[in-house]
Amino acid sequence: MTKKYIIKIIVSTCIIILFFVCVLFFSSPRSVKSFGPLKLGDQAPIVSENVVEYEHLYTLEYKFYVYAMEKYMSYCALEDCGMSGVLIACMGGWLSADNVSGEVGADAYGLMGEEVESGKSSIIVVADQNKKIVGIYPNSRVRNIPYILKNHQDLSQDFDFCYDIQMPSKW
Repeated sequence: MTKKYIIKIIVSTCIIILFFVCVLFFSSPRSVKSFGPLKLGDQAPIVSENVVEYEHLYTLEYKFYVYAMEKYMSYCALEDCGMSGVLIACMGGWLSADNVSGEVGADAYGLMGEEVESGKSSIIVVADQNKKIVGIYPNSRVRNIPYILKNHQDLSQDFDFCYDIQMPSKW
């Protein structure tokens, strides 16, 4: 083989690898079918029913539910969880987030407590109005929720409106 032919093969291989790395890096989060004890279609692990300050909110009916577990979260619900909570509240959904100190431990989500505490693992679980799991996103954080909800626009017709109105332009 000639040197030109070998160089063309190497360059082509590098371009293909770079393409796949870019697709993987820049693609929106994808749901898995199961993770630990969680499976699509199962009942979502209940978070916050016994948290006094949110009890009156949790008993209301919502269009969908999002549960998050990650390192730097103290228990929060809806707008108390930041811009993602504001977006979800606008869409008619429920967001609650916690770290391993909450009432539902990391094992209920298929995570190890020490990995959550160290920041190595996290999870976002999306459920429909009946609290049946429709999306499981391991290693996703609360800040990823707007991108995750793009995969679930069937849960609320208000995504585009709320995203345009509620989210800052540099989000």
